[in-house]
Amino acid sequence: MKSVVCSLVVLLCVFRVGASEVVSIGTSTSLTSELLQEDRALMVYLPPSYSGTDKAFPVIYLLDGDVHRFTGFVGVLESLSTDTLGNQVQQAIVVAIPNTHRSRDLTPSTVPEWTFKDRVLDTFAQSGQASRFLTFLQQELFPFIEANYRASNRRLLVGESFGGLFAADVVLQAPTTFDDYLIIDPTALWDNNYLNRTLAGAGERPALDANVFFAFANNAHLGEIGLTNYQWGTTFATAIIRQATGTAEQHYFEHETHGTVAFLAWYNGLRALLSAQN
Repeated sequence: MKSVVCSLVVLLCVFRVGASEVVSIGTSTSLTSELLQEDRALMVYLPPSYSGTDKAFPVIYLLDGDVHRFTGFVGVLESLSTDTLGNQVQQAIVVAIPNTHRSRDLTPSTVPEWTFKDRVLDTFAQSGQASRFLTFLQQELFPFIEANYRASNRRLLVGESFGGLFAADVVLQAPTTFDDYLIIDPTALWDNNYLNRTLAGAGERPALDANVFFAFANNAHLGEIGLTNYQWGTTFATAIIRQATGTAEQHYFEHETHGTVAFLAWYNGLRALLSAQN
Protein backbone atom coordinates (compact mmCIF):
# COMPACT_ATOMS: atom_id res chain seq x y z
CA MET A 1 0.00 0.00 0.00
CA LYS A 2 2.95 2.32 0.63
CA SER A 3 3.86 2.13 -3.07
CA VAL A 4 0.30 3.12 -3.97
CA VAL A 5 0.45 6.18 -1.75
CA CYS A 6 3.82 7.23 -3.10
CA SER A 7 2.54 6.92 -6.65
CA LEU A 8 -0.47 9.06 -5.82
CA VAL A 9 1.67 11.80 -4.39
CA VAL A 10 3.41 12.05 -7.74
CA LEU A 11 0.23 11.86 -9.78
CA LEU A 12 -1.88 14.27 -7.79
CA CYS A 13 0.57 17.12 -7.68
CA VAL A 14 0.11 19.93 -10.17
CA PHE A 15 3.51 21.53 -10.54
CA ARG A 16 5.79 23.44 -12.85
CA VAL A 17 8.53 21.62 -14.73
CA GLY A 18 11.40 24.01 -15.32
CA ALA A 19 9.80 27.42 -15.72
CA SER A 20 6.94 26.92 -18.14
CA GLU A 21 5.38 23.47 -18.51
CA VAL A 22 2.30 22.82 -16.35
CA VAL A 23 1.33 19.23 -15.62
CA SER A 24 -2.42 18.74 -15.09
CA ILE A 25 -4.75 15.77 -14.83
CA GLY A 26 -7.91 16.93 -16.57
CA THR A 27 -10.03 19.69 -18.04
CA SER A 28 -13.17 21.52 -16.97
CA THR A 29 -16.17 21.82 -19.23
CA SER A 30 -19.93 22.25 -18.85
CA LEU A 31 -23.21 21.12 -20.30
CA THR A 32 -26.44 23.10 -20.40
CA SER A 33 -29.21 20.74 -19.37
CA GLU A 34 -32.65 21.46 -20.74
CA LEU A 35 -34.07 18.73 -18.56
CA LEU A 36 -32.62 20.06 -15.30
CA GLN A 37 -32.84 23.70 -16.40
CA GLU A 38 -29.31 24.48 -15.28
CA ASP A 39 -25.69 24.40 -16.38
CA ARG A 40 -23.82 21.35 -15.14
CA ALA A 41 -20.07 21.64 -14.64
CA LEU A 42 -17.97 18.61 -15.52
CA MET A 43 -14.34 17.57 -15.13
CA VAL A 44 -12.90 15.15 -17.68
CA TYR A 45 -9.76 13.04 -17.43
CA LEU A 46 -8.29 11.42 -20.53
CA PRO A 47 -5.97 8.42 -20.10
CA PRO A 48 -2.26 8.65 -20.96
CA SER A 49 -2.60 6.72 -24.24
CA TYR A 50 -5.60 8.74 -25.47
CA SER A 51 -3.61 11.04 -27.74
CA GLY A 52 -1.44 8.27 -29.14
CA THR A 53 -4.18 6.03 -30.50
CA ASP A 54 -7.57 6.12 -32.15
CA LYS A 55 -9.10 3.48 -29.85
CA ALA A 56 -12.19 4.12 -27.74
CA PHE A 57 -12.07 3.92 -23.94
CA PRO A 58 -14.52 2.92 -21.20
CA VAL A 59 -16.06 5.89 -19.41
CA ILE A 60 -16.26 6.12 -15.62
CA TYR A 61 -18.95 8.49 -14.31
CA LEU A 62 -17.98 9.79 -10.86
CA LEU A 63 -20.80 11.15 -8.68
CA ASP A 64 -20.20 13.84 -6.04
CA GLY A 65 -17.44 14.85 -8.44
CA ASP A 66 -15.80 17.80 -6.70
CA VAL A 67 -12.18 18.60 -7.52
CA HIS A 68 -10.80 16.70 -4.52
CA ARG A 69 -12.66 13.48 -5.31
CA PHE A 70 -11.77 13.89 -8.99
CA THR A 71 -8.03 14.25 -8.36
CA GLY A 72 -8.00 11.44 -5.80
CA PHE A 73 -9.91 9.01 -7.98
CA VAL A 74 -7.89 9.81 -11.09
CA GLY A 75 -4.69 9.27 -9.12
CA VAL A 76 -5.78 5.77 -8.16
CA LEU A 77 -6.95 4.95 -11.68
CA GLU A 78 -3.84 6.24 -13.42
CA SER A 79 -1.57 4.45 -10.97
CA LEU A 80 -3.36 1.16 -11.56
CA SER A 81 -3.69 1.54 -15.33
CA THR A 82 -0.05 2.35 -16.13
CA ASP A 83 3.38 0.87 -15.47
CA THR A 84 3.39 2.65 -12.11
CA LEU A 85 1.50 -0.26 -10.54
CA GLY A 86 1.84 -2.93 -13.21
CA ASN A 87 -1.01 -2.12 -15.63
CA GLN A 88 -3.56 -3.87 -13.42
CA VAL A 89 -6.66 -2.19 -14.87
CA GLN A 90 -7.76 -0.81 -18.20
CA GLN A 91 -7.21 2.84 -19.00
CA ALA A 92 -10.44 4.81 -19.00
CA ILE A 93 -11.96 8.25 -19.38
CA VAL A 94 -13.30 9.77 -16.16
CA VAL A 95 -16.22 12.20 -16.09
CA ALA A 96 -16.68 13.82 -12.68
CA ILE A 97 -20.09 15.39 -12.03
CA PRO A 98 -20.07 18.05 -9.29
CA ASN A 99 -23.30 18.57 -7.38
CA THR A 100 -25.67 21.47 -7.77
CA HIS A 101 -28.35 20.05 -5.47
CA ARG A 102 -27.19 16.80 -3.92
CA SER A 103 -30.26 15.71 -1.97
CA ARG A 104 -32.52 16.53 -4.91
CA ASP A 105 -30.58 14.57 -7.53
CA LEU A 106 -29.23 11.57 -5.63
CA THR A 107 -32.21 10.45 -3.53
CA PRO A 108 -34.88 8.18 -5.05
CA SER A 109 -37.89 9.11 -2.92
CA THR A 110 -39.32 12.33 -1.50
CA VAL A 111 -38.50 12.61 2.20
CA PRO A 112 -38.91 16.14 3.61
CA GLU A 113 -37.92 14.90 7.08
CA TRP A 114 -35.55 11.94 7.24
CA THR A 115 -36.03 9.99 10.46
CA PHE A 116 -34.77 6.82 12.09
CA LYS A 117 -36.70 5.45 15.07
CA ASP A 118 -38.33 8.82 15.70
CA ARG A 119 -34.99 10.64 15.54
CA VAL A 120 -34.75 13.33 12.87
CA LEU A 121 -31.53 12.80 10.92
CA ASP A 122 -31.98 15.65 8.42
CA THR A 123 -34.55 17.77 6.63
CA PHE A 124 -34.63 18.59 2.93
CA ALA A 125 -36.21 21.34 0.89
CA GLN A 126 -35.96 19.04 -2.13
CA SER A 127 -35.40 15.31 -2.47
CA GLY A 128 -36.54 12.35 -4.49
CA GLN A 129 -35.62 13.38 -8.04
CA ALA A 130 -33.08 10.66 -8.76
CA SER A 131 -35.14 9.41 -11.70
CA ARG A 132 -34.91 12.83 -13.35
CA PHE A 133 -31.17 12.96 -12.75
CA LEU A 134 -30.83 9.49 -14.28
CA THR A 135 -32.73 10.70 -17.35
CA PHE A 136 -30.29 13.61 -17.58
CA LEU A 137 -27.41 11.13 -17.61
CA GLN A 138 -29.03 8.93 -20.22
CA GLN A 139 -30.44 11.55 -22.58
CA GLU A 140 -28.04 14.49 -22.24
CA LEU A 141 -24.73 13.62 -20.59
CA PHE A 142 -23.99 10.31 -22.34
CA PRO A 143 -24.61 11.76 -25.83
CA PHE A 144 -22.49 14.83 -24.96
CA ILE A 145 -19.54 12.72 -23.81
CA GLU A 146 -19.82 10.27 -26.69
CA ALA A 147 -19.96 13.09 -29.23
CA ASN A 148 -16.87 14.84 -27.87
CA TYR A 149 -14.61 12.01 -26.72
CA ARG A 150 -13.65 8.56 -27.99
CA ALA A 151 -15.91 6.71 -25.60
CA SER A 152 -16.57 3.00 -25.95
CA ASN A 153 -19.97 1.55 -25.10
CA ARG A 154 -18.77 0.45 -21.65
CA ARG A 155 -19.88 2.69 -18.77
CA LEU A 156 -19.00 2.45 -15.09
CA LEU A 157 -20.80 4.34 -12.30
CA VAL A 158 -19.07 5.25 -9.02
CA GLY A 159 -21.18 6.50 -6.13
CA GLU A 160 -20.56 6.96 -2.42
CA SER A 161 -23.02 7.63 0.42
CA PHE A 162 -25.98 9.38 -1.27
CA GLY A 163 -24.15 8.67 -4.53
CA GLY A 164 -24.05 5.00 -3.52
CA LEU A 165 -27.78 5.14 -2.81
CA PHE A 166 -28.32 6.59 -6.29
CA ALA A 167 -26.13 3.92 -7.92
CA ALA A 168 -27.93 1.15 -6.02
CA ASP A 169 -31.28 2.54 -7.16
CA VAL A 170 -30.09 2.55 -10.78
CA VAL A 171 -29.32 -1.16 -10.33
CA LEU A 172 -32.96 -1.57 -9.29
CA GLN A 173 -34.63 0.70 -11.83
CA ALA A 174 -32.45 0.65 -14.94
CA PRO A 175 -29.58 -1.80 -14.47
CA THR A 176 -28.46 -1.85 -18.11
CA THR A 177 -27.67 1.89 -18.00
CA PHE A 178 -24.16 0.97 -16.82
CA ASP A 179 -22.03 -2.12 -17.30
CA ASP A 180 -20.25 -1.75 -13.95
CA TYR A 181 -21.25 -0.34 -10.56
CA LEU A 182 -18.85 0.66 -7.77
CA ILE A 183 -21.16 1.32 -4.80
CA ILE A 184 -19.41 2.72 -1.73
CA ASP A 185 -21.05 2.72 1.73
CA PRO A 186 -24.52 3.53 0.34
CA THR A 187 -27.04 5.35 2.51
CA ALA A 188 -29.16 2.25 3.05
CA LEU A 189 -30.82 3.99 6.01
CA TRP A 190 -32.67 6.24 3.56
CA ASP A 191 -36.48 6.30 3.79
CA ASN A 192 -36.93 3.39 6.17
CA ASN A 193 -34.90 0.80 4.28
CA TYR A 194 -35.93 2.04 0.82
CA LEU A 195 -33.52 -0.21 -1.10
CA ASN A 196 -34.63 -3.49 0.44
CA ARG A 197 -38.30 -2.50 0.44
CA THR A 198 -38.10 -1.65 -3.26
CA LEU A 199 -36.21 -4.84 -4.05
CA ALA A 200 -38.76 -6.95 -2.17
CA GLY A 201 -41.66 -5.20 -3.88
CA ALA A 202 -40.26 -5.88 -7.34
CA GLY A 203 -40.97 -9.59 -7.13
CA GLU A 204 -39.09 -11.93 -9.45
CA ARG A 205 -36.27 -10.06 -11.17
CA PRO A 206 -34.21 -11.07 -14.20
CA ALA A 207 -30.53 -11.82 -13.75
CA LEU A 208 -28.37 -8.71 -13.39
CA ASP A 209 -26.25 -8.44 -16.53
CA ALA A 210 -23.68 -6.12 -14.96
CA ASN A 211 -20.65 -6.20 -12.71
CA VAL A 212 -21.02 -4.80 -9.20
CA PHE A 213 -18.65 -4.11 -6.31
CA PHE A 214 -20.00 -2.99 -2.91
CA ALA A 215 -17.69 -1.46 -0.29
CA PHE A 216 -18.79 -1.01 3.32
CA ALA A 217 -17.14 0.93 6.14
CA ASN A 218 -17.09 0.32 9.87
CA ASN A 219 -19.51 2.89 11.29
CA ALA A 220 -20.05 1.24 14.65
CA HIS A 221 -18.99 4.49 16.32
CA LEU A 222 -22.33 5.91 15.16
CA GLY A 223 -24.18 3.38 17.28
CA GLU A 224 -27.46 1.91 16.10
CA ILE A 225 -27.58 4.23 13.09
CA GLY A 226 -24.23 2.98 11.77
CA LEU A 227 -24.94 -0.67 12.55
CA THR A 228 -28.38 -0.58 10.93
CA ASN A 229 -27.08 1.15 7.82
CA TYR A 230 -24.48 -1.61 7.49
CA GLN A 231 -27.01 -4.38 8.10
CA TRP A 232 -29.52 -3.04 5.58
CA GLY A 233 -26.75 -2.26 3.08
CA THR A 234 -25.20 -5.73 3.20
CA THR A 235 -28.63 -7.36 3.02
CA PHE A 236 -29.27 -5.46 -0.20
CA ALA A 237 -25.79 -6.16 -1.57
CA THR A 238 -26.10 -9.89 -0.88
CA ALA A 239 -29.40 -10.06 -2.76
CA ILE A 240 -28.03 -8.13 -5.74
CA ILE A 241 -24.87 -10.25 -5.88
CA ARG A 242 -26.99 -13.39 -6.08
CA GLN A 243 -28.68 -11.96 -9.18
CA ALA A 244 -25.49 -10.86 -10.96
CA THR A 245 -24.09 -12.86 -13.84
CA GLY A 246 -20.70 -11.12 -13.91
CA THR A 247 -18.21 -9.99 -11.28
CA ALA A 248 -20.09 -9.38 -8.03
CA GLU A 249 -18.42 -8.74 -4.68
CA GLN A 250 -18.91 -6.97 -1.39
CA HIS A 251 -16.09 -6.00 0.95
CA TYR A 252 -16.10 -4.76 4.52
CA PHE A 253 -13.25 -2.43 5.45
CA GLU A 254 -13.05 -2.84 9.20
CA HIS A 255 -10.51 -0.09 9.78
CA GLU A 256 -12.23 2.57 7.65
CA THR A 257 -15.17 4.84 8.43
CA HIS A 258 -17.75 6.40 6.14
CA GLY A 259 -15.41 9.34 5.63
CA THR A 260 -12.25 7.34 4.90
CA VAL A 261 -13.36 4.24 3.00
CA ALA A 262 -13.34 5.76 -0.49
CA PHE A 263 -9.62 5.31 -1.23
CA LEU A 264 -9.58 1.57 -0.57
CA ALA A 265 -12.95 1.16 -2.28
CA TRP A 266 -11.61 2.82 -5.44
CA TYR A 267 -8.43 0.74 -5.36
CA ASN A 268 -10.11 -2.62 -4.81
CA GLY A 269 -13.22 -1.84 -6.83
CA LEU A 270 -11.34 -0.78 -9.93
CA ARG A 271 -9.16 -3.88 -9.75
CA ALA A 272 -12.27 -6.07 -9.57
CA LEU A 273 -14.39 -4.29 -12.17
CA LEU A 274 -11.90 -2.91 -14.66
CA SER A 275 -9.25 -5.60 -14.57
CA ALA A 276 -6.88 -5.54 -17.51
CA GLN A 277 -8.11 -9.08 -18.29
CA ASN A 278 -11.79 -8.05 -18.47
